[in-house]
Amino acid sequence: MKNFHIKSFLKCGFYNNFIINLLSNYSKKINLYELDFISLYFIIKIKCKSSTINFYNYKFSSCISIENIICHGIPIVEFYKYNYFKLDISLKFNNLHSDSCYVNNFNYVKKNFLFKNFFYNILNYIKINVSFSFFNKIILFLKKNFFINEEYCSHGIFKKLHNKLIIKHNFNKNSKKIKNFDSFTIEPMFIFKNKKGIDFLNIFFTKKNNLSFQWEHTLYIYNKKIILTTLRKNEICYIIL
Repeated sequence: MKNFHIKSFLKCGFYNNFIINLLSNYSKKINLYELDFISLYFIIKIKCKSSTINFYNYKFSSCISIENIICHGIPIVEFYKYNYFKLDISLKFNNLHSDSCYVNNFNYVKKNFLFKNFFYNILNYIKINVSFSFFNKIILFLKKNFFINEEYCSHGIFKKLHNKLIIKHNFNKNSKKIKNFDSFTIEPMFIFKNKKGIDFLNIFFTKKNNLSFQWEHTLYIYNKKIILTTLRKNEICYIIL
């Protein structure tokens, strides 16, 4: 792998977290469509491109989920009526991609902290020569009333936003091993109390309006170490390695 590609991939992750930090300043003041427009404005301003626009005919520069709805799109709602939302940004720089998200805290600070800590503990299971079925072990250690949505998955990412690598969030027999220079996202979607719900047109509605939550980063394996290319400064305190 050329050094140019490595540097560009890492820089793409940096630009992603830069955009998300900017958008976090607007998230309490505008509606969801305005937030999507501003995300595209900043992406273009730093001379990057949105990875999601025209990806399978998708028309937005972000993907937004709210409270009990895990959505591949933008819910048609007025933002101020909701206490919690997740903003997912994917961008392209020098033909390489990164994928990450921002989650507002509002009334869910304790739950947010719980989810983040659990997310970063997942990194303990990601090592060279470990199979991509590592979510098998993670699911075994889930706490009571705490679930990972099995309808979605993490995925490989580099020159394509989604490449052939699929990392399922359920019990599976994927024997492919993690190796040096692999790059992929980790984006489990957590649900409180009950994992059941309705999956309709790539939109998942939890049962009885149970709170759902997603956290996401783009990872790069380099010299047997995990690099979170989209890590933000305010997240460093959560990492337990």
